[in-house]
Amino acid sequence: MNMRQELKMQAKEAIRAQRTTAILIVLLVGLKVLALALLNGIVLRGLGRIPFILLVYAGVFALLMIAVSMMREFIKIYRGEPTRVEEFYHGLKNNWKRMLGGMLWMLLWVKIWSLIAAPVIPLGILFMRMAGRGAAHWILWLFVPVFLAALIPVFIKGLSYFMTPYILADCPEVRAREALALSKRMMDGHKKELFVLMLSFIGWMLLSALTLGILYIIYVGPYLYTTYAGFYDKVRERALTEGKIVPEELGTAIVVDDVEIEVITAPEVDVVVEIEEEAEVEPDLEEEVEIEPEAEIEVEVIEDMEDETE
Repeated sequence: MNMRQELKMQAKEAIRAQRTTAILIVLLVGLKVLALALLNGIVLRGLGRIPFILLVYAGVFALLMIAVSMMREFIKIYRGEPTRVEEFYHGLKNNWKRMLGGMLWMLLWVKIWSLIAAPVIPLGILFMRMAGRGAAHWILWLFVPVFLAALIPVFIKGLSYFMTPYILADCPEVRAREALALSKRMMDGHKKELFVLMLSFIGWMLLSALTLGILYIIYVGPYLYTTYAGFYDKVRERALTEGKIVPEELGTAIVVDDVEIEVITAPEVDVVVEIEEEAEVEPDLEEEVEIEPEAEIEVEVIEDMEDETE
């Protein structure tokens, strides 16, 4: 059994234990996306472009944090840890700056890599105008594969950055910019596996579209996100085993604290004990040395006085 089949089997078993929670999370996220889309349409018609643009940015920021919070809950579901819908909302309040910063940092690098394909579009339009109407469609057919080829580096980098939201969700001590670097190291050698895993869900996504998203909410969405959470878990374990990352980089504070306690406290206890033993022994020796001579002198003086009296 390959890794993909194993992940899907484990994801199905995990969903059975918390199916209702998984469906509610997917439903709530879908409703939030729909509400933001409707709100954007209302603002664009009523208030103009500037409020619309501001609202779009605010909506994107909110969706990025919602995505991280949702992935954290599906990681719990895959691991068999109990979770509730209330914890999904609670996760949005904690570390939201770090989650938002990490996701924006990832999107920035995706945007930078997408600049490779950006010049293709204006060049294609320019050549179509120069060629005239008769040859415009030939120019279009020529530049479409060129544009898709230019997107390949962007897609590859997107696969490298895939673990970023999962790291932000699962490792609260990892900084925003460090999550992207860890994702690239973890995905080294696993991008092809992720690509094949994504392709295996294309049929389910088409069926979801035919059912107007109903199948996606009640089955495909929970199944998809739980499988991706399992992929993160497996790749994380392999990266730790192969030495690509170390536990401290993921924010394992408990291990670090234990080491510090062993190193710092043990020497202090030894030193204190040694000092106390020396302080107790030295006074006893001095008392024995001082008492013995005084006793001998008193005895000799008393004997001399008795001799003189006689």
